[in-house]
Amino acid sequence: LSCGILPARGASLPTAPRYMLAAAALSHLPGVPNFRDVGGIPCDAGARFTRPGVLLRSASPCCANGQAVHELVGVRGVGTVLDLRSPDEALADDTKAFQGSSRPLGHLTVHVNLMDSSLVRNGVLRRLLMSPSAAVALGGLRLLRSMPPPPDQHAELLARTRLSRTRVAPSLSRSLWRAVARYAAAREAAGAAYDERVAALLAELSLADVYEWILTRNGNAVRRALEVCAEALPRAPVLVHCTHGKDRTGLLVSLLLHAAGASAEEVAAEYARTDAWAATAEGRAAQEAMLPARLAARLDLDGFCRASPATLHELWRRVEARYGSVDGYMSAIGVAPATRAALRDALTAPRPPAEGGPVAGGERGQ
Repeated sequence: LSCGILPARGASLPTAPRYMLAAAALSHLPGVPNFRDVGGIPCDAGARFTRPGVLLRSASPCCANGQAVHELVGVRGVGTVLDLRSPDEALADDTKAFQGSSRPLGHLTVHVNLMDSSLVRNGVLRRLLMSPSAAVALGGLRLLRSMPPPPDQHAELLARTRLSRTRVAPSLSRSLWRAVARYAAAREAAGAAYDERVAALLAELSLADVYEWILTRNGNAVRRALEVCAEALPRAPVLVHCTHGKDRTGLLVSLLLHAAGASAEEVAAEYARTDAWAATAEGRAAQEAMLPARLAARLDLDGFCRASPATLHELWRRVEARYGSVDGYMSAIGVAPATRAALRDALTAPRPPAEGGPVAGGERGQ
């Protein structure tokens, strides 16, 4: 897959058009879906470009086979795999894929939990509390839904109540069975109504809402992920991934590109490149697998699967309204200027003066 596209270590970086060629060509790796190189993006108004082969992104690489691992580690020289999933999510994914075998990229992996189900659940709860009557109704449904199920068989109920030893057991048993049937039906109806209401709440969410929750409620993890990249990128390429490779990965890569000097338009365009894969059957299946089955069947997943530039533009508008700028947000969560400078130096190189000309500072980290 490298096919001579990536420059040898220490060699001058390719000219601007070949940056774009590298970024476009390195877009498929067996067993690593939604994979691409974040190289070739103009920064500092075109004076610099992101280096090819330095920052890689993907969905979960849990199904990477030996060939893919060799390509990532042996050919591309990946030194760090930054996993943005929750521990439970990562464990379930890896166990399913490897059935308990050793993880092929485990020795390179750093975990930073950027988002888990509790973050979304708490966000929905905060929004729900803005309507107390709806919160009470949903709470009542949840209470009934969570009550223990009725016994499976009439005989079990009679054995528990010891009515089978009395003369009145036949008549009482019919009454109790009708009561059990009504209870079971009410519990099932409450569960269905609860799921419908939760699905309706989720349908009202936008991806910009979820991304905003990550930034504002999990700033320490965002800072930690940026610091991991700033420390690792000068030494060797980094692969960033989550499960779907769109939301957590897309958000972090967007912040990395901002630190590198890319414009909001370029950052949004890079984010939107995921749309082509996310809308496929494989992409939709990966997104659906992240949701409880009872909710996934009730949701229109199109909005969650797509990667529109408008999503990031809306997110940056909210960030600017709250923090003044994206840089202001980074300062608010404690990202040091030295960290941002390290990211810019590791991720970018000056634009070549002319087609085929040498690139000043071609070494990584210069």
